Amino acid sequence: MGDLREPPRLLPLAVTHALEAARASEARSVAMLGELVRIPSRTGEEGAAQEFLAHRLRQVGANVRIEEADVAAMFAAYPGIAQYPTHWQHDLVLPYAEMPDYAALQLDGPRILHSYRGRPNVTALLAGSGGGPSLILNGHIDTVTTEPDDAWHTPPFGAEIRDGRLYGRGSSDMKGGLCAAVMALTLLREAGFQAAGDITLQSVVNEEHAGNGTLDLVRRGQRADVAIVLEPTDNRILTAAPGGLYWQIVVPGVARSPGARWEGDTLVGVSAIELLPKFITALLELERSLNEGARHGMTPCSLVLGKVIGGSYESVTAGAATLRGVVYFAPELGMPQDLMRRLGAVVAAVNARHPLLAARPARIEYLHHNDGVSDGGAAAAAALLAVSLVRRGLPAAPQRAPFCCDLRHLVNRGGMPGLVFGPGSIAEAHRPNESIGLGDYLAAIEILIEFIGGWCAASNPVPVSPIHKELSCSISP
Repeated sequence: MGDLREPPRLLPLAVTHALEAARASEARSVAMLGELVRIPSRTGEEGAAQEFLAHRLRQVGANVRIEEADVAAMFAAYPGIAQYPTHWQHDLVLPYAEMPDYAALQLDGPRILHSYRGRPNVTALLAGSGGGPSLILNGHIDTVTTEPDDAWHTPPFGAEIRDGRLYGRGSSDMKGGLCAAVMALTLLREAGFQAAGDITLQSVVNEEHAGNGTLDLVRRGQRADVAIVLEPTDNRILTAAPGGLYWQIVVPGVARSPGARWEGDTLVGVSAIELLPKFITALLELERSLNEGARHGMTPCSLVLGKVIGGSYESVTAGAATLRGVVYFAPELGMPQDLMRRLGAVVAAVNARHPLLAARPARIEYLHHNDGVSDGGAAAAAALLAVSLVRRGLPAAPQRAPFCCDLRHLVNRGGMPGLVFGPGSIAEAHRPNESIGLGDYLAAIEILIEFIGGWCAASNPVPVSPIHKELSCSISP
């Protein structure tokens, strides 16, 4: 990476021309987003959408690289951080008691999870002329599945527009952010803008439940003076993100029919399902205790009880039941291993208090984990973004993300400053009838044009458009 300097406060005339083109090309921008949303790219099936983006980026004149993530190399480089690959049909199928292990994947994982064949990362480099800071724009192309399909009032991949919103899986999470970046770069190039610093756009696979796409690009040495993760933030600046831990508790029971549940006065048929409340109560108490004394409405711990699996017949007590959930935690609570120890202690305490569980203990296993980011260290980039937000009357103060994302790999492994910014709402993610406000999306294109034009410009860009002279005001990071 080059020496980081404060970006120029005044923007080149080409940036003004790109902004004018953005306003005249709104239909073109919306059409591109619709095209991408109409290409299904559920986790594990990202190939066709990546081909589409690679083609569009070549048209911009970028040097496009298509590379499949190397699972073995990631586990060798980042033990304890690399995750098992996932596929929407095989999500979270290989639990681990401590940390994921590559040998265990080779032995027990479905063959489809052994590599990223047919689902590559796409990176596009727009080389700078030199003398300016570099930039990575990072987004994931994969989406979650669409179930339950009957809950959608529009086709999940239809990209229908209603009342100023475009509907479809991935519209907010996060094809809106990727398309905003591609359109910003396209319009800047067409306006004749020559960046001084290198610009790299990364379209990564398997962000959902893994993060391996970004991790592999970091492993390959991709770095910049700042990175922006294009997750949906309602066009706000987020500079920190929580960690996350997916877990399951497997609870044993004793299978008996109603006539054999009791032997005289002795209860022998204990359903695993009737034991679940003991674990649920203890987990919720852990959440409450970790959130005691939280300041400014920020909850350090958010624990979700998401799924129960158990039982075979209505007429027999369940011989086993599994409780699955997720906990998001502030970086101040530590690394994933620290939360694993806390959850493990909860399960051990419940086991010790019940005779059946003391003899046949429930076990806790893990399915995926993220570390958090307490501060992305991108104050200079946040200040420059804030200028554009203030001009539009949008909130400009940096906040914490309420969700996990690939910022962790760019900052914690890549050692580069980073933040999260993009159109769309995280409230739309992963739910039926996902949508994005087109006004939000089109505004993000203009904001990114201004940011890229300021961040990656030469030291003394000329000429300067009069309508951008208000950018000389300073915003405290």
